[in-house]
This record gives sequence, structure tokens and C-alpha cells, in this order.
Amino acid sequence: MINGCLISYGKEVNLMTRNSAKKVATCAERAKTVNYSPPAFKYNLEQQKDVRPLLIAPEKTALLVIDVQNFFTEPGAPLAAPDGPQVVVQINKLVDYCRAHNIPIIWVQETNRKDGSDMGMMAKHWKILAPPDSMLAEGSHWWELYPELHNEPTDIYVQKPKYNAFWGSDLEAVLRSLGVESLIFTGIAFDVCVYTTLIDAFHRDFNPVIAVDATGSPFPYKEASMWHIETLWGRVLTAAEIITELQALAL
Repeated sequence: MINGCLISYGKEVNLMTRNSAKKVATCAERAKTVNYSPPAFKYNLEQQKDVRPLLIAPEKTALLVIDVQNFFTEPGAPLAAPDGPQVVVQINKLVDYCRAHNIPIIWVQETNRKDGSDMGMMAKHWKILAPPDSMLAEGSHWWELYPELHNEPTDIYVQKPKYNAFWGSDLEAVLRSLGVESLIFTGIAFDVCVYTTLIDAFHRDFNPVIAVDATGSPFPYKEASMWHIETLWGRVLTAAEIITELQALAL
């Protein structure tokens, strides 16, 4: 009998044991054995409006752009999202609108020590996902924001050492001082850093809204994360829908 666990990365499923890792199936093959599908769930928009607040007033909203760094966005990078360039186009639409209407724009960057000593458990996983010399050290090429982004020096910048942007950063202090109640989420990866930050925002009593086309991922789990968010944590809209709602609420 072999003691281990099944872990999926990309398109493969690996049996991880104490001493080795062995490919046992593709994710598609594994999915057939699991035989799982989410329960039928018809979302009622009118009920949603009664239960969850909309974006409230634009003056109480901020835009979060999470980890749109070269490491996750540049074609050919260690963990590049395939849809990265398209995601950046949608992010810029939101950035341009928010800047024109004095909505705070906050750029969050994964930032780690060069030796990885502040990464904790993350370091063990990153050795599997990416080369060990790909740490996001401040000032490195991989750490820099993707050059096509419409960021400005006058925007707000926050550094975080872990997936969750609230952990080990001053993000909450910044948001509270700005009087922010609602957060628009964008960035990469949808199902990792954006997802964990959104859930934590919900538990800190912020109203989270995610721009689904302004988020990307190198992993194949975006659809499942969308379902979780829409069911339990917040709202899932497109960038255009968010802009339309902000315009309506500003009237």
C-alpha cells in the first residue's frame, strides 16, 4: 500500500509521497473518476440586490489590481497567465475610469526576500510550480508591474509577502483611512491571490465585486472559483458592467 496524495498541476495529476512524485493521470482522466459537478444553482439577480449591497457610492469604492507583475503576465514567464495581455486591456479600462472619477487605485505586488525566508509554506509549493530562482524580490524584473498597465506614481502601492493581500501588509489600514466600503477586484491569479484576498475582504466586512474579464490565471480552476464567489462571497461582473453600475450610482 502506498501512502500519499493526489495533487494536480496544470494538465497532470501526480501521486505525491514522502520521497517522490509520479504522474498517474491527466486532469481530464482524474475528473472522470471523481464524477463531481456543482449542484444546480439558479442565481436570482433581484434577490441578490436585496441580500448584497451594490457598489454603493463611488466615493466609498476602491479598485484593487493584484499581482499583475511580469512573473504572472509576461508571455513566457514562469507562471504567466495565458490570457494575461487580454486581462490587462480590461484592467486598464477600469483604471482609466477610476482615475477620471477620483476612485482610489491600489496596486498590490507580491514581494519576497531574495532568499525566500519570508515565504514560509509558499516556498515549498513554489519549488514545484516555478524555478527556485524566480522569487519576487523587490526591484527584480519579475517583480515589476507589467509595462502595459496604466499605473501612475500618484496611485497607491501595497506590497504583500503571501497570497492574501491583507496578510502582512498595510492594505486594511489604507482602505479604512480612505473610508472604503466596496472593493473592485482585478488581477492575476483569479483562483489564488485574487480569490484569497476577496474572501478575506468579505470577512473584514468589505463589499467585494470581481471583474471576471479583468482577472486571469495560469491554472484551470477559474470557473470553480467564480461559482464559489458568486454563491458565497460577492458578485461576479465584467469590467463594462462595473463601469455601467458606477456611472448609474454617480448620478
